Order: sequence, then C-alpha cells, then structure tokens
Amino acid sequence: MRPSVVILAGIRWDFLWQRHQTLATLFARAGYPTVFVETTGLANPRPSKAALGKVLSRVRRSREGVAKQPLQENLTVYAPLTLPPTSKASVWANERFLLPRVVSDLGEIAGPRPVVVAYPPTRTTLALISGLDPGLVLYDRSDGYEHFPGAPKDISKTERELLLRADLVSCTSQHLLQGARRIRPDAFPSGPAVDYERFAVLQDAGEARKVNTVCFFGDARRERVDFEVLEAIAGAGFGLRIVGGLDGAGKGLLKMPGVDYRGEVSHAGLPAALVGVDAFVLPYRVNAMTRAISPAKTYECLAAGRPVVTAHLPAMEELGEYVYLAERQEDYVETLRSLWDRGTQRRVLAGIELARENSWEVRFGELEEILWRAL
Repeated sequence: MRPSVVILAGIRWDFLWQRHQTLATLFARAGYPTVFVETTGLANPRPSKAALGKVLSRVRRSREGVAKQPLQENLTVYAPLTLPPTSKASVWANERFLLPRVVSDLGEIAGPRPVVVAYPPTRTTLALISGLDPGLVLYDRSDGYEHFPGAPKDISKTERELLLRADLVSCTSQHLLQGARRIRPDAFPSGPAVDYERFAVLQDAGEARKVNTVCFFGDARRERVDFEVLEAIAGAGFGLRIVGGLDGAGKGLLKMPGVDYRGEVSHAGLPAALVGVDAFVLPYRVNAMTRAISPAKTYECLAAGRPVVTAHLPAMEELGEYVYLAERQEDYVETLRSLWDRGTQRRVLAGIELARENSWEVRFGELEEILWRAL
C-alpha cells in the first residue's frame, strides 16, 4: 500500500508552475494519496492591491472548508490559514491558534504517518512536521532561502534544524548540495527536469532560422531578473515576448516598441504562448540568491529546440556546451545577432537530447526509488 504524501509547498497551487506542483501531480498519478499544502508564508507581502486580494482569497478558501476538491485522482489542494513567521508575535499566533487546525485538517485528509516533502525551512514548517508525526521527511532543498528578501531572521537556524530532522535531503543544484553536505553528508542531487513531450511539440529539427522574436518566460522580479538586459534586447530591434508575472520594476518595458507582454498563462497553455519564438533568454542577476538556483525553465527551453542565452549562474556554467553564456547587456545582443553562425544547430540538437534525458518521468522515478529504500 502506498503511503499518503503531504507536500509543504512554498507557493500557491495557481502560482507559476514549479517543482512543487509537478511532484504533487506525479505522486498522485503514481497512486499516492497526495495533499498539496499551499505556502504557509516566508515573508510579509509587499503592500499592494494584488497582495490584499491574495490574502482575502486565502481567508475565504480557508473558511469554505478543508480543501479544494482534487484536480485529479489522489490529489487534494489545501489552503492553510497562517501568518508569515517573521516575528515572535506571528510565530506565537501560529502555534497557539492557527497551526492546530491545520494539523487537524491534514490529519483528516492524509491520515497517520504520511511522507512529508518540505520546502521553505521555516518555523512553521518545523511545527507542521512535528504535529503530523510523519513516517518519513524529505527536505527538497530548492532555494537559498536565507537570501530571500524579508525572510525570517532565524531562517538559517530553522533550515539547519530541518536538515538535521529530515530523513532524506535532496538538492536541486550543486551549489545547494555543497552547502547541505556540510550538515548532511548523505544529501543527494535531484535537479530540475522537464515535461518533455509538452515542449517537444515546438521543435523544428534544429533548423537554422533568423532570430526575430526573443522570449523570457517566468516570474520576472527585480531580485532575480536583470530588466536592463531585456530593455537592451528590445532596444536592439528584436521582438521581445514576455510570458509570466512582471514586477513593477519591469513595467517600463511595456512602453517599448516590439515588446509583446502575454501575462501569466497556465503551464498547460505555455507551449502555445511560445509558438513563433526563435530564441530564449534567461537574464538572471547574479547574486547570493540566484547563485543557488538551477532554473527548471532551462530544460523547457532546450526541449523546445531553441537556442538559449543565459546569465553566468553556476548551474548554467555546468551546461555551457548546450547554452550560450552572457555577462553584459551587449553580450546578449551580440550573441542573439550571431546565432546560427556559431554551431548553433549542434547545440540545439544536443540540448534536445539533454532535455529528453532529464524528463520528469526519469527524475521522479529516481526520487521514488530513493524514498522506498528509506521507508
């Protein structure tokens, strides 16, 4: 009999599709009764009309009942009512008033001794793990949380506690793995992956094509994305398509000629939003927060059969034979202009094969095998 799985996610279910939702979907598809617990909060939201709407939506959904009804068999989405654990008062309120109900609800849905897959290593996550009394805890380390703006001051301490408490520790990048192994020498890599068939429909056999339309897709926030690079690309005469959320710092892009902003789209609808794109860019800022990440969208871009120009993140340097690395704004523009004069077809075809080897079916199978060995 397969155990139930509780995913303590760091995002909402309807946020930009990430590893959290993918693993929940795959566990459910494989026959594990799965509960996706939406974020319990990492930082206080910035005051805005959108943030207020999200808070009110969370309160409403929490009051309506235990959960959203399954989007597929074996999958339930639960919206907990909690406060970001950024102060002693909020931690006290969570533990005294809010978390007992969450633990009770999850106990009713998941039953005893679930497998817990944990994301943000906060005091709230630790309290939920303690209350659920799981049969196994996997800490899936996917970000350098100590560098998140507004993260709890004790996040390094609580992450250390989670690293020691977890039965298994997986890491999505070598940077994160090296840090984890200082405390957990048994931590293992479990990098990003791709729903290969979903993006392979965009392939055209790696045929040479003039680069007219350049695309960035994802959640564009000032802490991670260098908007000046995107402005330089649009200013150089390329069509620039942006798909996903756009931080206020990037709103100036919308006034530039040639910028096509598609807004947020569902993961299922993403390939359709990428039709007609000639190249992808991943213009991340290189800082303490981004050095830890290995963007999942990299494999999605490669699976689509398009060249990828990206920042010099550690994880991207490891993929140097499949992507083009850029540091300055002019590097991005020059590389985009000279594509198909630089062995691009070979890189594109190699990238397609790399994406195929890193499908979610492969990655989930590896993770499931490790879990069963530990159960």
